[in-house]
Amino acid sequence: MSVGNEFSGLPMEELIGGPLAASCIAQYNLAQTMVTFINKIGFKDGKTTTLDFDLERPVDNGSGTLSTEVVSVKAPLLGLVPIPALLIESVTIDFSMEVKSSTTSKTSTEASVETEASGGGLFWKGSIKGKVATNRENTRSTDNTAKYNVNVVARQQQPQEGMAKLMDLMASAVDPIKITVGGAS
Repeated sequence: MSVGNEFSGLPMEELIGGPLAASCIAQYNLAQTMVTFINKIGFKDGKTTTLDFDLERPVDNGSGTLSTEVVSVKAPLLGLVPIPALLIESVTIDFSMEVKSSTTSKTSTEASVETEASGGGLFWKGSIKGKVATNRENTRSTDNTAKYNVNVVARQQQPQEGMAKLMDLMASAVDPIKITVGGAS
């Protein structure tokens, strides 16, 4: 039987479609994980979660002397931590199935001939024995092999443009706003 005939009953739609469908479900789960992460880390009670601290900065008031000023910083936490944004970049389905079909045929032929002769005369007596045997054996064996492999590669994807703009907005919230008093800055 040929290897092609061995494959005729295989559910190819399940062997190929199954890993593809599982990859789609995995991609959905990865996206859901990112959304859950953003909601748990980035927001609390509808407000942005921030890392709050006070920072002393030198201030030059233009008179040549430096003084210090305490600045309160509220840095959005989402801008400080990496967001898990994994993407299944490729799915490779390598079909190789192991089919072990083995055919063994043995042919054995055996033949033997045995003879004995004896004789003698007045001064001698003897016998001769002989045996000739032949044995022949033929063996034939056939193996067919195939395998089934699925290879999935996942990589961190670049942030979507909307997420990048949100991160820019959060980063700009850390920059101080300059206030001018009486026309001087």
